[in-house]
Parts: sequence; C-alpha cells; structure tokens
Amino acid sequence: MASFGRLTAALMSASQENTLALANVNFDFALIKCEAPLEYKGLGKCLSKKRKKAAEDGPSHITARKLGALFESDIPDVPYLIQAYGRRVTQIAEQPNVNPRGSNSDGAFSDHVGADWTTIWATATSGKGVITVHLLACMLARMWTRTQSVAIWSELVEQRQEILRQRIAENGETFKISDAIASRTEIRRDQLADWDASAR
Repeated sequence: MASFGRLTAALMSASQENTLALANVNFDFALIKCEAPLEYKGLGKCLSKKRKKAAEDGPSHITARKLGALFESDIPDVPYLIQAYGRRVTQIAEQPNVNPRGSNSDGAFSDHVGADWTTIWATATSGKGVITVHLLACMLARMWTRTQSVAIWSELVEQRQEILRQRIAENGETFKISDAIASRTEIRRDQLADWDASAR
C-alpha cells in the first residue's frame, strides 16, 4: 500500500513538472487575436492601415495580450464599462477636427495624420478583459509621472506573477495552464514604458 502512495505522489509530481515545463515554452501572444467588440468597430475604421496593422500584429498587441493573460483570471466582468468606453472612443475618433484623415497631399506622412489610437485598438482586438487593463494604464498615466507609472507597472507585473506562482503551488493539479504560462511570461520594462506612453 505504501508503494502505491509513493507511485501516486511520483505521478502527480511528474504531471506538475510537465505542466510547468509547458509554461516555460516561448509563446507568441501575437498569434491570438480576438474580434473587437461591436462598440469599437468604428474606431477600427478610423485607423490608418499602418496603425491598424501595428495594433493587430505589432508590439502593442503583444504587450496587451501579455498583460491580459497575466490579469485574466481576476479581471472583473464589466460589460457596461467596456461598451461605454468603446462608444465614447469611437465618437471622438470619428470627429474630423480631432482625428483628421491622411490624404495624398500629406505625402509620406499620410499614415501618421490624426490621433494615435493604436493601443486602444490593440486592446480591443486582444479580448474584453484587456480593455480594463488599458483603462488602468490610462488612470496611472493621469496620476503619476512617466517614470513613476512605469515603476508601478513593473511592480504590478512582478507581484501578479508571484501571486500566480503561489496559486499554482498551493492548488497542485487544479490550476489553469493559462495562469502557469502567464506567471512565467517575460514583460520587459521597455514594453511597459511603451504601454504607458501610449496610454498618455
């Protein structure tokens, strides 16, 4: 009977080690794209092709996906906030005096005319929960200097990863693989600095 207990413990340990090994796989978060919520569709139409591509395939999208995966299991469900934010952002983006569109007369700068909505579109195409993380970025950007805000983000990421690692250690076999991956995903300080800068 004792040998059966040791066998069970060994299998559970091996299973957990294999799961954590999977979490160390270098996962490309840019591969995952979601359909933007309906309220954000108008915003997508207001972006230049270059900015839209950057938002869907570039560094902003990767950072948004990483932060969304990191906080996903504890982000509250706030559908009305997400809808209201999408409607308001779209209203502003559709105003020609706020967001003029580039034309041939702008030459090589036509893709850079108007407000830069890249990060908002990146979050909208990264999942509903990521939009709330973007709203947090906007609040931090208004309250703190750039240096302070980036330091706060670094601390948030580090502490959140530690919380997920503790949760995994305590729950043994019942943790989510997405939490295991997020707990080991690298989010560099320069990525957080770009994230903060775009929120400003």
